[in-house]
This record gives sequence, C-alpha cells and structure tokens, in this order.
Amino acid sequence: MAINARVIELGQGIWAYEQPPGDWFKNNTGWIAGPDRTVLVDTCATERRTRAMLDAVRETVDPAVPVDLVLTHHHGDHVNGAGLVAREGGTVWAAPAALPVIAAGPHLLPQAFRFDGWGDVAPPAGIRGTTLERLDVGGRQVRVMQASGTAHTVGDLIVWLPDSGTLFTGDLVFDGVTPLAAQGSVIGWRKALDWLAALNPKRLVPGHGPVSTSDATAPISALAEYFDWILDVSGVDSPDFAALHEQATKRWPDWLDAERHAVNLRMAHAEQHGRELSIAEVMGVMLQCCGGPITLDL
Repeated sequence: MAINARVIELGQGIWAYEQPPGDWFKNNTGWIAGPDRTVLVDTCATERRTRAMLDAVRETVDPAVPVDLVLTHHHGDHVNGAGLVAREGGTVWAAPAALPVIAAGPHLLPQAFRFDGWGDVAPPAGIRGTTLERLDVGGRQVRVMQASGTAHTVGDLIVWLPDSGTLFTGDLVFDGVTPLAAQGSVIGWRKALDWLAALNPKRLVPGHGPVSTSDATAPISALAEYFDWILDVSGVDSPDFAALHEQATKRWPDWLDAERHAVNLRMAHAEQHGRELSIAEVMGVMLQCCGGPITLDL
C-alpha cells in the first residue's frame, strides 16, 4: 500500500511525522533540528516506512548533522527502524529496562499478526540507557524523561521541549485509538497521565492518532477518563468481561482497534487482584475478539 504520512511543522526546528489513522503499527514520530544535532523521536514499523520517514527528515534538516534517536519504548512499531538509523551513524537512546527487550528483537509476533513486509528491522547494537537527559539542540533544551515505574511498558520515555510546550509522548497517549496495556500496568499508566498533564503541553504528539496543536491536554484527559472506568469496572472479583467489552465499544464508538478493550479489562482486573497475565494469555483474548490473527496493511 502507499504510505499515508503527514509532516507537520510545530514550530521553528520542530516537526511531527503523523501516520494516520494510527491503528496497528501506524505510529507517530518526530524530530527537533539544530545546527549541530538532530533529535529523532522513534522510528517506524517497517524498513520501507522508516526509510520514507528518514527521507522526510532529510528534506527539512542538514543530512550531515549527527542524529540522536530517542526510542520512547520497546514496541516494534516504534523501534524497528532503529537499526537503520544506527547503521547510518546515529546514537540511539532508550530507557534502561527497554534495552534488553529491544536487543532481543525484532518482536514481530507472527502468532498474532499476518504480515511479511517488515524488511530489515534488525535491532542496533550499543543502545544507550537513560532515565533523564538534557540535550542541547541549537541552544534549545530538549528533555528526555522517564515515566516512573511501569506504565504502557516497563520503560517509557517522553521528549519535552519546555520553551515551546511541545510534548512527544510515545504510547503514553493514544488519541482516537484504543490504548493497549498488554505489557504494562493500567494503574501505573493512569499515574503517568497525571504526570503528563502537569506539564501542561501546548502541542502534543501522541504515539498514535492526530497531533494536537490546540487543547493539547484533551487527549490526556480522555485517556485518563478511560482508564478510570477500566479500573472501576474491573475491580470486582468476577467481572462479566464480555458485557464490559460491549459497554466499552459503546462508550468509545469512534476509537480504532476496539479489540484492545478486552486486554485492558483483563490486565486491570489481574493487577487489582494480585495476578500476572502472560502476553500469550492477553493476546489470545484479543485474537478471540478478532476471530484470529490480524492481517496488517502496512
């Protein structure tokens, strides 16, 4: 399929790369450019999509300038292109807890997804771990910060530009797309949303869904409301998961990838009752909703 992507200039030297509609493996990325350094936030799911994104980067910045790539978390839609960037000389950063997971990749989950067009998505060597960095980009401070504890994953980074109020959230925020807590903590993720809201961003680049340049805290509030509901209804001993899934699809009828509600409900229930679910268990529940493996259109 043709790549549908938008390059959005958010301010001087700041761009977002949006891949609508933001469903499975169609994530957002972005970059901040200065005379001596470009900070790239995440890559794409396939070699072809990452190369298209890098072509867009080169159209806006000097390709000779060194690149720092910040991986917001370990999921393949955000990290599968990191090897390409590293092999072109880029420095790659990720949260310490994400390092071994990325190194063990790529995680293509063939039991859940039907797709054979990944291309070269081998992980890079020598990723640097960080929980807090202040990168100078042409005199502008770019802050790389880690969410406390487990949220969407065990190691979630954000990229925050305080001078312009621009926030790259990775998958801590989904907008118009059902979030997925299969490898995270619903409770921890809900706390992380309060942390993001306290930054009071003016421009927000979510992991999936449209970029917000006005009322940028609205997607954070909407996701917080969703997780509050998920935690509330899953707190009982024996929830009727099928009925709750139906309620969720009616409350959020426009959100893409509604099969993820089933995962989030079970993860929240397990977490509140002292249980751990394997990725195989939660993916199995989700695939039941879909009638089998999901065919990707990338």
